[in-house]
Amino acid sequence: MQKVIRSAVAPVEEAAGVQVFVDSTGRRKRLLAVLGFFVALFAAIYIGVVGASVVQAADSGLSTKASVSTSATASASASASSSSS
Repeated sequence: MQKVIRSAVAPVEEAAGVQVFVDSTGRRKRLLAVLGFFVALFAAIYIGVVGASVVQAADSGLSTKASVSTSATASASASASSSSS
């Protein structure tokens, strides 16, 4: 008696006629289309918000130099020296 060892890979002629995932109702396609629409809508809104904030930040006149008030520094050092005495 001879044992037949089957291959893990199906022969080409067997795999060609067998469909594994068949959706004859179209329900999966509609679900994925609706889900894809909402994901795309969320992405478009998010990109719009980020773009608007970048444009708004450019118009706000942000300064790159820090300004230090000398009166606040003098009063802070005076209060620090009086509390340590």
